[in-house]
Amino acid sequence: MRSTGHAYLPALDGLRAASILLVMLSHAWLGEIIPGGLGVTVFFFISGFIITRLMLSEHARDGGIDIQAFYVRRLFRLMPALYVFVAVSAISLWLSGAPVPWQDVAAALFYFSNYWNICDCFDSSVMASPLSITWSLAVEEHYYFVFPLLFAVLAPRGAWLTRVIVGALFAVLAWRIWLASGMDAQTLSGKRIYMGTDTRVDSIFYGAAFSLLTTDRPGLRAFLGRPAVFVAGIALMLATLLYRDPFFRETLRFSLQGIALALMFQYLVFGQNLFSRILASRPLVHVGLISYSLYLYHWLVFVLLDTWIPDWPLALRIGLLVVLSFGAAHLSWRHVERIGLALRERMRGRGHAPAPR
Repeated sequence: MRSTGHAYLPALDGLRAASILLVMLSHAWLGEIIPGGLGVTVFFFISGFIITRLMLSEHARDGGIDIQAFYVRRLFRLMPALYVFVAVSAISLWLSGAPVPWQDVAAALFYFSNYWNICDCFDSSVMASPLSITWSLAVEEHYYFVFPLLFAVLAPRGAWLTRVIVGALFAVLAWRIWLASGMDAQTLSGKRIYMGTDTRVDSIFYGAAFSLLTTDRPGLRAFLGRPAVFVAGIALMLATLLYRDPFFRETLRFSLQGIALALMFQYLVFGQNLFSRILASRPLVHVGLISYSLYLYHWLVFVLLDTWIPDWPLALRIGLLVVLSFGAAHLSWRHVERIGLALRERMRGRGHAPAPR
């Protein structure tokens, strides 16, 4: 998954791998010690960065962006694997003796599963819903639908796009604070703020803002690439994980994590250092390449294992989760995702390598 119009960044796939491993381990009955939510936040940041980077490249090359082509590219990138996953999940539910909740299927296929999660509408009468994991895809898809239109209108107007995106960062934070202020402790710790597009889209906007602010600014990129800035980002990120106040966690935490990622990103992805070399290693790059399918299937495998063999030793269940999840993800990448990417590139009629997720 390489970016069009830019040099391929293997460390970016490695960072994506680190993110999915965080999510996967947190779901491997280790949620009390592994911050899986951080993995999702990193995914959001990466998505905002990549999409904005590609659009800036297209705008510089062609003088504008082809919105219809963008939507077609997203369709071929995301939907084949999602549709196959939904079908496999439905079959798994049926084989487990659980009803196939067609409303849940619709929520996953039409990208409103985050709000379906928020209202606790997923059917968990027999087992946890394997489709509930698609909530983050819904947040990203809502962003993909709106951002190209915003870009097309504002990009020709100079700095206005950057101003609007930065303003949105403050607006979403203010909205979270307003919502959280009216919630009791139980509601605050629920899904409304964590999964809502209106309350989480700023995690994607931070990646977009990073791309906008660093493009054609070598001085800023050099500053952000300093080890001291990277260390400051790590310190800030650790602080967001260690401070456990519920109100903070549902409001300021996501904003500070976005800032922390911005402080770390240049050093990790563009730098020449030990951390960037680790991220660019072949094993992590491969995990990054299959991360979309791995994100989907690891949750299905977890749900099935938790339903079928809940009393087996934890180490054995984790081992099965890893083996089965990676096996399913590899098959999905090889036989579904790559075919969708090939069809997309054929329709584009260009020789560019596939763009990242």
